[in-house]
Amino acid sequence: MIKDFLKKFGWNYIPGFALMIVCSWIQTRAPLALGKAVELAVQRDADAFFPAALSILYIALGVFVTRFGWRWFVVRTSREMEVFLRDRLYTHLINLPVGFYSTARSGDLMAYAINDVGSVRMLFGMVFAQFVNSVSSLIFSVSEMSAGIHPRLTLFALLPLPAALVIVLLLGRIVRLRAKKAQEMFSLLSGHVQENINGMRVLKAFAQEKPQYKEYEKESLEKLGANKRWYYAAAWMDPLIKTVFGVSYAVGLIYGGRLVMDGVIALRDYIAFNSYLTMVTTPIITIGRVNNNLQKGLASYRRLKLLMDEPTESEFDLNDDGGPLGKDIEVKDLTFRYAIGTRDALRNISFTLKPGKMLGIVGPTGSGKSTVLSLLLKLFRTQRGMLFIGGQDINDVPAERIRKCVGYVPQDGFLFDESIEENVRFFSNADTDEVRSALETAGMKGDLERMPEGLETRCGERGNHLSGGQRQRVALARALVRKPDILLLDDTLSAVDNVTEKQILENLKDRLRNLSCIVISHRLSAVEHADEIIVLDDSACVERGTHEELLKINGLYAKMYRLQQKGDKSA
Repeated sequence: MIKDFLKKFGWNYIPGFALMIVCSWIQTRAPLALGKAVELAVQRDADAFFPAALSILYIALGVFVTRFGWRWFVVRTSREMEVFLRDRLYTHLINLPVGFYSTARSGDLMAYAINDVGSVRMLFGMVFAQFVNSVSSLIFSVSEMSAGIHPRLTLFALLPLPAALVIVLLLGRIVRLRAKKAQEMFSLLSGHVQENINGMRVLKAFAQEKPQYKEYEKESLEKLGANKRWYYAAAWMDPLIKTVFGVSYAVGLIYGGRLVMDGVIALRDYIAFNSYLTMVTTPIITIGRVNNNLQKGLASYRRLKLLMDEPTESEFDLNDDGGPLGKDIEVKDLTFRYAIGTRDALRNISFTLKPGKMLGIVGPTGSGKSTVLSLLLKLFRTQRGMLFIGGQDINDVPAERIRKCVGYVPQDGFLFDESIEENVRFFSNADTDEVRSALETAGMKGDLERMPEGLETRCGERGNHLSGGQRQRVALARALVRKPDILLLDDTLSAVDNVTEKQILENLKDRLRNLSCIVISHRLSAVEHADEIIVLDDSACVERGTHEELLKINGLYAKMYRLQQKGDKSA
């Protein structure tokens, strides 16, 4: 991840750090110039004073040019890194398998994209810059103090330096641990807020605003406490270091003043020495801050690296150069268990589906119906020799080719906050007439006529501007407009009434003649006309046949059918 970035942009750090070191060296000329100017002013040597004072201006201009230069190279490059990391992170997230999102918290993922990327950007920008600048300033200043002014005075004045470094190291560790805790609380709080926003309708329907607010307030106060403990530890850094260096100033003033009075050093050197002492103090304090940000940046980098090390779908699955896929589906003794599961989600399922035929899959909740479609979409891996599409083992077919040939309508019918037309088109090449035709097949014609903006009606986030039935029908149209070879419907018509359902099924007849279709439904009326129906219970196929054959068996299917018929009559 970082290696790829440095190969492309790393050269910018070379002139950046070089200019930074030059800038630090130029800054160390200022105390000497200041000391000389003050001494000349005391001596009332006006002719020499003004050129000496003007030299300070030249030093300031040199610092301006070199500081602008290093910030241009280093800070700009760190911003390039931020964009680079966000691109890599987003690409990685969309290429992760569906199973990853079964356990990942959305709050943590948002924290990766916001906090962690920002911390790594700071690490490769101002953190490194402050470190190089501080170290170079410290070296140049101490060199001038010892070699150019008085080595013993320098030694005595800098005796507190080890104490300052110990403070930096000890407090740095405490700050790092508390910063990590604050970051974890941010992830938790972000996930809570996002979950509440997504579930706002349910939250309000159950009058849970106050309980949820109390829970949010509790987490917010915990985050506040974590931040306070973090900042409290960090707040000790500056005053402790400045107190230590107060001793250095005292030594410089007292011992240095005595040396001036004894004629050992000149007044200009005395003034320059105290200016250098100030320049030494600033890098030490900065190194304390750098250490805090360094630990934070490294922690964020490790978090990002762990995420980026998560295995994505293989290059084989993500890159498809092959031709069209066959339409027939064959399943042989399909057995599957989720990675986090304790029991099989499917056991010994077998069926064959030819083009132009419809297969219905029904059964109680949790019997494994949706898992069949997930495996057909290659969202999860199956063992070889169990699932075939177009005569090929699914493991030998790139997932991208499968998904290009399949029209899939999930249970929730997820829609984006775009217009109905854009949601149906969904990056396909369909024109407006094809979009309208797909919507008409999906039973949305009447609804569109009643909408003032028609196809331009915005669906809202997750489609919340539409009814449940409208969301499902728009999602169905999105699958149909792709002209798929295989159509997978996962309880697609559960939110529409019986009349609309019959109309949609009638509309689908012409489209289903040349493709293979699998329909999962809790409502048995949606699969009555299927060429074959399999009934799943406890992850296994317990019955199979046509609608009439299953009624004659008088088993689970017949029981479900009678219950639904009874419910329809009572309604």
